[in-house]
Amino acid sequence: MKVSFWKLSQGTKEFSYAEILESIASGVVYVHKSTKAKGRSESAQGEDFVNAPIGDYFYLTHGNQGIYCIGQFTGPADIFSKHGHGWVERPFKFICAGVTRGAYDGEHKWWSPMDNSTFIKVPEAELKMFEDEILIPHFDLKLKKFGVKTKA
Repeated sequence: MKVSFWKLSQGTKEFSYAEILESIASGVVYVHKSTKAKGRSESAQGEDFVNAPIGDYFYLTHGNQGIYCIGQFTGPADIFSKHGHGWVERPFKFICAGVTRGAYDGEHKWWSPMDNSTFIKVPEAELKMFEDEILIPHFDLKLKKFGVKTKA
């Protein structure tokens, strides 16, 4: 099975800190279905969230206010979200909690917490950078935990 990682940001304008904790505790994450494409991407971020395969991993941010957890999608998108019209939710399995606090100040990529994006896939060619910038410093994990081998 090929492993994919996504950045998922539940923004600070839409979600309070308490709502982020509730999202994690309930094992459900949210994206608005009309979240637009980033740059010249072929698909919208809301569409990508709906279509991301069950089994894909994501790391959850709250804007650039913190990196909270890694989750794995366990089911399809549900349009009957508790957040109301236009919101889509997906169930997930909690993998691990972040080990750092505060804002991210590393490499600026669409998939990094500092970027104004909601749901962005980490390109396969950037997995080693993702490991170095996100997994190791913020989760104390390496890609090999997920069965991914990288070149040094």
